[in-house]
Amino acid sequence: MNIVELHERIRFWTDLVQSTRFEASDIDNAINAAMNDIVEQKYYSTRKGKGDSFQRTQKVRDELRTLVKILATDTPGAVLTNYSGYSEIPYNTYPVDYKYLLCIAIYKSGVAYNCWPITYDRVNSFPSNPFRRVRLGGFPKAYYNESARGITITHALTAPDKAIYYYLSQATQWAYGIEYGITHSFTNGQNIIITSESAVYNGGTYLRGTEVVAQPIPSLNLTSGTAVSNFVNSDVNSNLHEMIARQAAVNLMITIQKFDQAKAIIENFE
Repeated sequence: MNIVELHERIRFWTDLVQSTRFEASDIDNAINAAMNDIVEQKYYSTRKGKGDSFQRTQKVRDELRTLVKILATDTPGAVLTNYSGYSEIPYNTYPVDYKYLLCIAIYKSGVAYNCWPITYDRVNSFPSNPFRRVRLGGFPKAYYNESARGITITHALTAPDKAIYYYLSQATQWAYGIEYGITHSFTNGQNIIITSESAVYNGGTYLRGTEVVAQPIPSLNLTSGTAVSNFVNSDVNSNLHEMIARQAAVNLMITIQKFDQAKAIIENFE
């Protein structure tokens, strides 16, 4: 869905429980709060239990795949201790949209070694545990932990070729933009979304939610109807849009203390 379609879906749920209409800015706030909560919930669902970090994060990497990015492809020089090597990526190299670290793999001669997360207080204890110690033979073990300095990987490789860090980025926040009618001239090449039931532009008739690119010939003005410009669509996965719409509708009901209506919406999608 684009932002207009998402607003319409939310209004469907609020109208279903006979609620009052909301301002576009209120709906935007409800959408972004719902989206951020859902992303957090899906991320923290991978923090439960034990197991390999790649296996634990596979579900969230599927569900939030558009938000999963590569933090760095490093070419670390291993600094060997008596049992392992380590490589670091400083925290000041994190991208501005960095939210959470998901998983890390280090590579040697084309072979990937998945890294397990370990808490800072256990960094110095696992070498003495024969089941958890860093190793290459049998079931390979490598670890990573985050600290004030950044991410540290502890491994048993001599000069690994690279390390790939997968992280969860901040989702782009939705924004409805500004709605205009026939008196407004859009900018050449500007994307607009029809907000009226239908609109006529440059000889074509478009339904609500249709995205159109403004062209100067024959006109930069709508012949009829309304449209928004300067909108922002989020990069969150489209398969979460319906969930976001329903949760946003619940959020709106709660803000006006319509708890029975909020409950009714919840019951419709449980």
